[in-house]
Amino acid sequence: MSKSEKAAGYMKIGYNCSQAIVKTYAAEVGLNENEIVKMASVLGGGIGRTGHVCGAVSGAALIIGAKFGSTDNTKLESKYKVYQKGRELLERFAAENKSILCSEILGYDINTKEGLKQARQAGVFTQKCPGFVASAARILESLLEEA
Repeated sequence: MSKSEKAAGYMKIGYNCSQAIVKTYAAEVGLNENEIVKMASVLGGGIGRTGHVCGAVSGAALIIGAKFGSTDNTKLESKYKVYQKGRELLERFAAENKSILCSEILGYDINTKEGLKQARQAGVFTQKCPGFVASAARILESLLEEA
């Protein structure tokens, strides 16, 4: 099973989009799986289900930070590299999915009660979101390989 399939599978069993990504990659980048899954819980649905940046993209960004980031603020090379990887993630996800914004890729304003209801009735969270998670995972996989 590929990592993109694994991540999509986590989404299908109830993890939000961001949690599905970080759960899949936590061990690979040396993160405690339970802690990062808990931290990523707020990122689902575009941070607090506001419809902003897709949680799968946000989760992938966290993994990029864990892999390429630094705690030393004087290491400018690390800072530039992690920013470049983050930009590439956004650009590639937008190219593949037409946007990075949850509300735009879902086609519903899930920040409103009515929009959330419509999205649920249409089944977008079970039908579309696993595909967005798989997309973010594929992009992330390639970014992690490109040291």
